[in-house]
Amino acid sequence: MKYAFRGRLAALSLLVLLSACAPGRSDPVSGDTGGARSMEEHFSSQVQPRLDFCRSCHIPGGVADVENGKDFMLSSRKADDLENLRASWERLGKNNPTSRILLMASGQETPHTGGAPWPVGSDAYKAMEALLKCFENPVQCTLTGGGVVQELPLLGSKHAVHVWNSYCKDRPDNALLPRDPRTAIQPGVNAGKAVYYNAWWQDCHAKLPPEEQQAKTCGEYRARRDSGFHFLMDELPGGNMTAEDYDNSWQKWGLDKRPENFDQMYTLRYGLNAAPFRNPYPRNGEDPNAPGVDGGSGQLPLGLRQLKDENGKWTGKIGSGACFQCHGGQIGDPSSGDIIAGVESLGIGNNNYDTLMNGRDNAPWANTILAPILPTLDVGTLFNIGVQQRGQNNAVGAFELLNTILDVDSLGLNPIPVKMFVNPENPLGGVGDIAHPLAHTQDTPAWWNMGSRPRKFFDAGVSNDSTRIIMAAGPGEFGQLISADGKYYRDRVEQYDQDLEAFFLSLRSPPYPRAIDTRLAEQGAILFHSKDLWAAGLENPRPKPAGGNGSCASCHGVYSPRYVHDESYLESPDLEGVAGHIVELNVIGTDPARSDMLTPTLRLQWDTTYWGYPEGAEGYVSPDDKNPAVELLDDMNPLRPVGVCGWQKDVIGYQAPPLYGVWATAPYLHNGSVPTLEQLLDSSRRRPIWRRQLQTVDGVTGFDQRLGEAYDFSAVGWKHEVLACGDMPGNLLLNCNPIARDNPSLVQIVQNLLNSTVSYAGLVLLPDPTPGGFDKRLVYDTRILGNSNSGHDFSDVLTEQERKAVIEYLKTL
Repeated sequence: MKYAFRGRLAALSLLVLLSACAPGRSDPVSGDTGGARSMEEHFSSQVQPRLDFCRSCHIPGGVADVENGKDFMLSSRKADDLENLRASWERLGKNNPTSRILLMASGQETPHTGGAPWPVGSDAYKAMEALLKCFENPVQCTLTGGGVVQELPLLGSKHAVHVWNSYCKDRPDNALLPRDPRTAIQPGVNAGKAVYYNAWWQDCHAKLPPEEQQAKTCGEYRARRDSGFHFLMDELPGGNMTAEDYDNSWQKWGLDKRPENFDQMYTLRYGLNAAPFRNPYPRNGEDPNAPGVDGGSGQLPLGLRQLKDENGKWTGKIGSGACFQCHGGQIGDPSSGDIIAGVESLGIGNNNYDTLMNGRDNAPWANTILAPILPTLDVGTLFNIGVQQRGQNNAVGAFELLNTILDVDSLGLNPIPVKMFVNPENPLGGVGDIAHPLAHTQDTPAWWNMGSRPRKFFDAGVSNDSTRIIMAAGPGEFGQLISADGKYYRDRVEQYDQDLEAFFLSLRSPPYPRAIDTRLAEQGAILFHSKDLWAAGLENPRPKPAGGNGSCASCHGVYSPRYVHDESYLESPDLEGVAGHIVELNVIGTDPARSDMLTPTLRLQWDTTYWGYPEGAEGYVSPDDKNPAVELLDDMNPLRPVGVCGWQKDVIGYQAPPLYGVWATAPYLHNGSVPTLEQLLDSSRRRPIWRRQLQTVDGVTGFDQRLGEAYDFSAVGWKHEVLACGDMPGNLLLNCNPIARDNPSLVQIVQNLLNSTVSYAGLVLLPDPTPGGFDKRLVYDTRILGNSNSGHDFSDVLTEQERKAVIEYLKTL
C-alpha cells in the first residue's frame, strides 16, 4: 500500500510538471502566474507548518489515536506528511463535496477535540482547501503564492508577570504605564468569543483624591512596589516576644534540650515555612546591632520578623506578620536540599500553617492536664472561625466578625451583633439570614495571580481595585486593631493598601522543578483551549457554563501564545492569562458553604461600609467630621450611603481562578479538598477522608513538604493516605456513623446543622479529649460542613490520555 501510494504520488508530480511547468522550473500549476507555485511548494510553505498543530495529537499514541481519530493520522516524521495527509484524505472520503478534514478543523462538523483551528474563510482553510482540490483534480488546481507560514508556539507562559512589571523593567521613571488589562473586563468585553467574562472590574478609587488613584508612571509603580515589600517585612509584624522566648519554643514540645534542627522542627510543628531571604534574630545573648552580627545568627521562618526601632536598629523582639499565616506557603523543604520559591514568588497559600497547634501551645493552659479538653485559644483561632484542620483558614468569616465588633465607617470599637442582620431592602430577610455557615473554611490562593483577575476572593466578591481589604490584617498587633475611633487602623490602610497591591503585581509563578514532556504538553495546550467538554456525544451531566467554547480556557483564561493571538479567543492579546468567569453553583457543583456565607444581607451591607468606598456618595460624612454618638448608632441605619465598590450580587457561585503556578498550589478547589490535579480532573478518584503524608522528627509531627518524598509529580499534588473513619485519630463514636460509616458521624451531623443555621455557633469547637484526638486536625474530612470535595466534575469526560496531556500542559504555566 505504501509503495503503491508513492507510485501514484510520483505519477501525480510528473503530471503536474508536464502540464504546467516551463523547462527548469516548478512554478505555476495553472492560470495566474503571479506568485503561483507547485503543489509541493504550496504544501511545504502554506500547509505543512499548520500540520504541526495536527501532529500534536494525530500521531500514534497521541490523544487523537482513538477510534474517531484514527482516520486522520500523521507521524513524527515530517517527511511523510504529504503522503500521510493524502492517505487520511482518502480514508475520510475525499472531497464530498468538502473534505471532512476541513469540516472538522473548521467546526462545521463536530465534535473535534482540537476545536476549530481553521475557520471557514481563514488563510489556513483556504490553503488546505486548495491542496485537497489538487489531490482530486491535479490538472485544474490553482495554488496561489505567499511566504512560508510562521505559526506561534503552543507552549509559553508569562508566569503571571503583570504588564506593568515587564513594561517598566528597562524604562525610566517618567514612562507612562500602559493600561492595566484587568480594567478592560467590563460588560460586553470579548463578546461571542471562546473566553467568557462576567466578573467585572470596578474603579474603587474613582471618587478619591488623585494620590489615591492607580499609579500613572513607572516611577510611581516602582515606588509603591518597594514600599509594599517594606511594609510586609518591617511594618506589618507586631508583637513583643523576646528572641530568647522564641529560641526556647522547644520547651513546649516535650523535649529535653534545644534540637540542632530547631528551624526544621519549628516549621514541622507550626507550619510557618522557611523564609526565602535572610531573616535574623539574636541567639545566645548576641547583640543584634554589634558589628558583623547584622541582626543575629538565627534564622526566623516566614511570618516572624525581628522588629526594628524608630532608628532602624534591631530590637531583639520578635513580631508576627499575620498575612503570612495564610500567604506564607512554600513548596519544598530546604532542610532536605530542596530549592524553595524565592521572593519573586512570595505569597503561596500556606496550606501548612497549623492554627490549632499554635493556639494550643500559646493558650494559658498549655502543657497542663486541661489542654486536651479545653479549646485552643489565641487571636489566630478566634479569627479562623470553624477551622478544624491544619492548612485551612477562614479569612472571609473574619471579615464578618470584624464588621460585627468594629464600626463599619470608622473601624472604631462598636460591637453590635444585630447590626449584621439589618437588610436595607428586606427587614425580614435580614432576620432569616442569621442562618448561614460562618464556620466555612478555605485554601488560600497565591498572591501572584492577583494581576490576572478582575475581582478578588473565591466568589469574586469585590473588585481587585478594592485594595483596602487586603490590609484587613494590616494594623499589626491586635491591640492596634481595636481603638475608640479607628483612626490608626484607617490611616494605616490608606498608607499601604495600594503599595501592597503594587508588590503583588510584581510577583511571578515559580517554574515547575522537573522535566516536562513537551509533546504531551502541546497536546494538552490544544485540549485546554479547544476541547468542548459539552460537545455532542460526551453527555456531560453538568449544565454548560454561560458563554465561551466549553473548554477549560473559556473559564480559566488563555495562556498559549497560539491562542492568545487568535482573535476568536481574545479581542486583544493584552487579556493573556486574565480569568474573570463566575461559574454558577449548579454548574461548578463545589461545596456551597463559602458562597452561602455571604448572605444577601451581608452583600448589601458590605456596600455601605468603609471597605465599600462610600466616599462621595450622597449623604456620606467622614468619620473625622461625624458626631461620635451618631457614629456609634448609624451602623443600624438601613439607609446608609452606598459605596462604589460593592459585593458581587449578579451571579452566585465561584470565580474560576487564573492557573499560573497551579502545580505549586495543591490541594485544589476553594476549600483544599482535592490533593492532586489528577483527582481534580477525575472526580471518581476522590475519597472522603484522606491525610497528607506526614513527617515525624524527634516526636514532632507535621505535613511532609519534601519534594522528593511527599510530592506526587505524576498526579501533580501531595501524596496522601486514604483513611476510613475508623482509621482516624480520636474517639470512634465521634468519627464514625454507626449506621452508615461513610456518612457524617452523629456529632458531625449536629455540629454541621448548628453551623449552617446559627452563624456564630461556629465559634464553639468541641475538642476530642481522647488520647491522640488532637491529631485529627491532620486529617482532611470532607464530611465536615464546608469541606465537601464534590464538583468540578464536568472534566470527567476527558479520556485518561487527554487528562494526562492537560496536566502536563498545566505544569508549563
